[in-house]
Amino acid sequence: MNSFVLETSQIPRRRFAIPRLPAAQPFSWLRSGFDDLMAAPVTGLLYGLAVTALAFLIVSLTVGVNRFYFVPFIFGGFLVLGPILSVGLMAMAKRRESPDEKPSETIQRILAANTSGLSLMGLFLLLVFINWIMLSNLLFGGVYHEVLATYAEVRPLPVMFGESWPFALVFGGIALALAVIVFRITAVSLPMLVDQRVDAINAAFASWRAVGDNWPAMTLWALIIAALVTVGILTYFLGLIIVTPLLGFASWHAYRETLIPESKEASGRDTDI
Repeated sequence: MNSFVLETSQIPRRRFAIPRLPAAQPFSWLRSGFDDLMAAPVTGLLYGLAVTALAFLIVSLTVGVNRFYFVPFIFGGFLVLGPILSVGLMAMAKRRESPDEKPSETIQRILAANTSGLSLMGLFLLLVFINWIMLSNLLFGGVYHEVLATYAEVRPLPVMFGESWPFALVFGGIALALAVIVFRITAVSLPMLVDQRVDAINAAFASWRAVGDNWPAMTLWALIIAALVTVGILTYFLGLIIVTPLLGFASWHAYRETLIPESKEASGRDTDI
């Protein structure tokens, strides 16, 4: 078992244990996330419906301005923005651990306690999303010479990969590297920002360390997230109505089992929120 020491000018010194997790532990997180969804099905599904509506809006605007070639790349970018869209679900999961508090006040108080940290992480993910779209456009235009592709010229990514192996290697390599970096930074940091009054930089360092120390379980977790989001997207985004709350709740439990305060005082549950 490893540990991570956190200390800033705003909070006292805290030590978090990073236990060695079984490789199949992500399935337990999914079960816990499903339990949370069943405990608040209406709220969870409405949250998922809102994210689905946002996805529809983004794609509709893209198609509406004749930027069809952006659509395949938006799917990958959605994986980047998805985590920050789920912070409300993480707050709900935390609230469920303290059922004695008033629900309407607790979620608001949880999210308001670390607005600066959550905002900074959200800005970071938004910049990654924008740069990913721009980079994808450059790669697509450079290989296929279609800066303004028409609807008929848009192909699924597997088809484009088959047409150009250099495009597949470069695009796939950049996408994989970016996905690994973003996942290591956000997998634990976002729920940590919901739970602790800590800045985004320290939360990112904690996430990077925790994910690296449990790479077998976290690799499986990343694959599960990618698979479920892909299913949600391929069902014309309707699957996201269920996938979004399920993964949002499960991400909270992933954090709770991956980064554990070594003392009750260090948890921040009574002092920070």
